[in-house]
Amino acid sequence: DVAAHQVSATQTLSWTNLGQRAVTELPFHLYMNGFKNETTLFMRSSHGEHRGERASDGGWGWIDVSSIEIDGVEPRAAAHFREPDETVLEVPLVAPVPAGGTVTVDMAFQVQLPEVFARTGWRGDFHMIGQWFPKIGVRAGAPGFERWECQPFHVNSEFFADFGVYDVTLVVPSTHVIAATGVLVSVEDRDTERTFVYHAEDVHDFAWMADPFMESIRGTATVPAPGPADPGGVAGVAAGAPRQVEVRVYFRPAQRAFAERHLRAGIGAIESFSEMYVPYPWPIMTIIDPPPDAAGSAGGMEYPTLVTTSGDGPLTPDGVRLPEYVTVHEVGHNWFQGMLASNEADEAWLDEGVNEYADGLVMTRLWGERAAMIDWSGFEVRADDMRWILTPALAEIPAPIATASYDFPDNAAYGQATYGKTAAVLRTLEHLVGRDPMAAAMKLYAQRFAFRHPTGADLQDTLGEALAAHAGGDLSWFFAPALRDSGAADYRIREVDCRPKRAPRGVFDDGEARRTVTASDAPDGGTFVCDVELVNLGRVAAPVEIELRFADGTRQVESWDDRGHGHAWRLPPLERSSTITEIVIDPEGKVLLNDGLFAGRVRLEPDPRAARRAGARAGFWTQTVMQVLGL
Repeated sequence: DVAAHQVSATQTLSWTNLGQRAVTELPFHLYMNGFKNETTLFMRSSHGEHRGERASDGGWGWIDVSSIEIDGVEPRAAAHFREPDETVLEVPLVAPVPAGGTVTVDMAFQVQLPEVFARTGWRGDFHMIGQWFPKIGVRAGAPGFERWECQPFHVNSEFFADFGVYDVTLVVPSTHVIAATGVLVSVEDRDTERTFVYHAEDVHDFAWMADPFMESIRGTATVPAPGPADPGGVAGVAAGAPRQVEVRVYFRPAQRAFAERHLRAGIGAIESFSEMYVPYPWPIMTIIDPPPDAAGSAGGMEYPTLVTTSGDGPLTPDGVRLPEYVTVHEVGHNWFQGMLASNEADEAWLDEGVNEYADGLVMTRLWGERAAMIDWSGFEVRADDMRWILTPALAEIPAPIATASYDFPDNAAYGQATYGKTAAVLRTLEHLVGRDPMAAAMKLYAQRFAFRHPTGADLQDTLGEALAAHAGGDLSWFFAPALRDSGAADYRIREVDCRPKRAPRGVFDDGEARRTVTASDAPDGGTFVCDVELVNLGRVAAPVEIELRFADGTRQVESWDDRGHGHAWRLPPLERSSTITEIVIDPEGKVLLNDGLFAGRVRLEPDPRAARRAGARAGFWTQTVMQVLGL
């Protein structure tokens, strides 16, 4: 009902107990109830704000389950909500479902969509319908010790669900364009209604969009056939033959130019992720570019085979690749969430942060190292540069990466640790072991755990196994503080001292006599002895390079690995023909976990060229801004 922004539905769930213990109840997520009032856990933990958008005062949403039937029994009266709100409904079973057994559950439910907020809802004629049906939890844990994972809806807890086969029939006004998870099987018109039937396999969610003004463009991504280690194949495709994936972008007419950019980014992302990890297994990818007034709330969200993007606007001209990045990021979630379906409530970093790391690699593959993120008016920004721009000092993040999403002290800490810091950890590890070994290790992880629910331990064990030979042995020295401690590396220059090399001066005993050595007796020899001391004030140890620059124009690079050697290091005395003029810690920016970015560069002798360059660039940008603003 597009006028009332409501969905009336029935669902039949066939669920098989793949564990070794009998199940006596079934928990269902009712995410829409998170938008019901200001007392829900979601509204209390978000304070009615998400990604800079405010919840509408009056555009509430909810879901009512009006009927439940299991084997002819109606357990609705015995079903109860789990504390602290109504976002988890527990349904007791008359008879336990044994190991290997299957139960069928029929439900009827009604959904009131909220005015669009936090990924779902309506704005004007646009409807983004996500997390809208009763979704069963996940049985997780070691065999024989399984437990239900079905967390209430918290602002920082995204969506953990199990794989299944979906057959969905949507009845909508014939005026509306529909896009949905999976493959469109059939369309039937009847009076003023149109019926769409969709089918999706090996997915853990189903989302859809309805809008009367959307248009679409499409293209094709080519992905390699699954290799021997890759999970699954595609029916009707010859072994070893590349496959074609249809990529569609839905957009309002005014957004066509951006839609074309999203299409190119989506195709490039699918092809890149498929080569880097495992081939994209589904035949279609749908990218929805929400209208500008809904993009802040509906944009930037991932579902299997369907994502929403954002970033369109006057501040993102061609070359400022925020729109492309959002598309790459959300498409990437079809690997690091769609296939590698980790528990986002308990280990959000394993989805968001690992994906963020991979996104940087894809952006670099598509647009080059120097200008992966921005290439506009002579201004270039690399993917790694965004870590310094967008993430604060890592030591200021008040919780470790490996914190459950709902246990972070605030939303900012969740985002900074889960996204930026995790990506910095993996990028630093890549620089430590080498690009090719890291790529091979990540590919092994993807192949080993696709269509499973990997944990953080699975990722660490796989990387440790694959990279031990390149990292000098076990990697626990790196992972333990990087993932489980607050803070990061913080390399600083503590002392620099250069003095002329010469014989000692002063008064010396010479048998019964004394001998005085003066400056003329022990003149400077024309060389210098330099002492340098560095410290790591952070908690994470990572091998780092130090570049010493001398007055005669020569350079010398030293390496420091503070694992097990304390957090201070004094170089052996250096004898050189000239003094040190500058020291740079990590000159190539390999340790993205280093908080001492600005303290790690010390110039001992002034160089006016740097000031002149900075002044010229500041003048250029000032003039450019004035021209843009018409001043």
